[in-house]
Amino acid sequence: MADGNLKPISDVMKGDSVYTGFPDDGVGLITAVLVHKVSKPEVRVGIISTPYGDLVGTPSHPIFFEGQWMELEDALAATNLSGSVEVRSVDFFYNLEVDGDIPGSSSHSYVVNGIIASGLGDNVELNTMYARQKVWKAEA
Repeated sequence: MADGNLKPISDVMKGDSVYTGFPDDGVGLITAVLVHKVSKPEVRVGIISTPYGDLVGTPSHPIFFEGQWMELEDALAATNLSGSVEVRSVDFFYNLEVDGDIPGSSSHSYVVNGIIASGLGDNVELNTMYARQKVWKAEA
């Protein structure tokens, strides 16, 4: 959180302030909390081991690592991150939209388990402006 406290992403609420991980903007405002129910018994997930516990996400979720945005799966394959891509049972994926009401005002990111994650949410305008995933890059 922006105040330095830690909170499970499942407890983050719209209106909360989060640390963006970037010194230039530092604090972002949560404009949407997205909870995506997983309907399959098992799905592919990317897992990064961190001092705060495992970060589990969709393999395509962008993270900022080694100075660039890359999909979680690509970061695991191309860097020395400790983790894997595997099939696992997951009930929900959580995602946050940061500063979605003012596109371009911040890095639209948040820190989760010590990793800077993309906070574009499902916002089409933000994802078009900041094509961080292959699917959005293909649209551009």
